[in-house]
Amino acid sequence: MRIIGRIPHPRLQITVFANDGRFPVQFETDGLSQIYRFRQSDQLKSLADVQKLVNKDLIDTVMVQFSAMRAAHSLALNTFAPPEVPTDTDGLPDII
Repeated sequence: MRIIGRIPHPRLQITVFANDGRFPVQFETDGLSQIYRFRQSDQLKSLADVQKLVNKDLIDTVMVQFSAMRAAHSLALNTFAPPEVPTDTDGLPDII
C-alpha cells in the first residue's frame, strides 16, 4: 500500500492510498481513524477521481461516525476510570 496523496480539510487528515486495485481513503482526527475502500474502475482510476468522491456528503457522514466513535471510546475508557460521583449525600451545601 502506498500513499498517492492527501486531501486538505480543516478538521480531518485525509490520506489516499493505492493498494491491489483499490483506493483506501483514511480519515483521521483526535486519535481515531476510519478507512473506506473504493475499487478502481473506468470511472475511478486516479487521485483526482477519488477527490470527487470525498465530497461534503461523505465528509458529513464521516463526522457523524466520528461522534459515535468518540462516545464509544469514552465509554470504554470509563471502564478503567469511571467518572467521579459526588460523595456528599446529605443534600446540604458545602460551607467554605
